[in-house]
Amino acid sequence: MSGLYAQKGVGLMEVLVALVILAIGVLGFSALQLKGIEAAQEANEQAIAVNLARDLAERMRVNRSALSQYATFINSKEEDESSCTSTNSVGTGAASVQIPNCNANTMAKHDVSEITLRAKELGQTLVVRRCVKSNLSCIYVAWGNTTISATDVSACVNEATGTYRSNTQCLVLEAY
Repeated sequence: MSGLYAQKGVGLMEVLVALVILAIGVLGFSALQLKGIEAAQEANEQAIAVNLARDLAERMRVNRSALSQYATFINSKEEDESSCTSTNSVGTGAASVQIPNCNANTMAKHDVSEITLRAKELGQTLVVRRCVKSNLSCIYVAWGNTTISATDVSACVNEATGTYRSNTQCLVLEAY
């Protein structure tokens, strides 16, 4: 009879050990979920940055006669509500096309105004300047804790070597 009394409570201990192991597994899964959410958020920020940079690059490509003005307007951070009014139209009916009634510089100001407003709403910063170790212009987009300016993009790129910095929240797009 003494053998039966010696094993009393052993089943309860086994259940408690199993619950502790299960709790550790659930905590690990929760941590994995948090990392997944962070990765998804970072991927979303990168996609937004790529779209902003591509939009700006495309606008610069279309308005090449004011190419240097884009960098000037973006980097000055001036709030400008200029717009190109569409008063001239070519064609008739459904084939009618509105022609902007402005010059290249005004169009550049208008484009920059739209892009910077969208970037500000999304919590991102845009800078256009000469690429490190290149004669091309680069579009730099930063978000989160990464801070850049027209005179300092060292948070994104090592300016001595021209290499991109790892673990930063920025994107560099070579444009023109």
